[in-house]
Amino acid sequence: MNIATNLKAIERIKSDILSEVAHLYGFLADYDELEDYANIESSIATVIAMDYILAKHLGIGYSTLDARICELLSMAEENGHSLETEFRDMSGLNAYIKGR
Repeated sequence: MNIATNLKAIERIKSDILSEVAHLYGFLADYDELEDYANIESSIATVIAMDYILAKHLGIGYSTLDARICELLSMAEENGHSLETEFRDMSGLNAYIKGR
């Protein structure tokens, strides 16, 4: 792939991620009805998907990204992150990713 084309794609992806995060914050600020739930779900899914696509354009493979996420989640578990100690969020996500 042409370097200039790839750089253009990276800039576009970054812009799309920021735009979608802004939409997500807007949905969360106005969140009071179940119909908003689909918008929030779609927005979070879009941000995650675009993050994976950004990683690909930066030369990071999907499995490498998954492994790094699991590594960070394991460190958060070991260091007693509050979301882990209160809700077991880190270990739950780590097990989910490893089980895919």
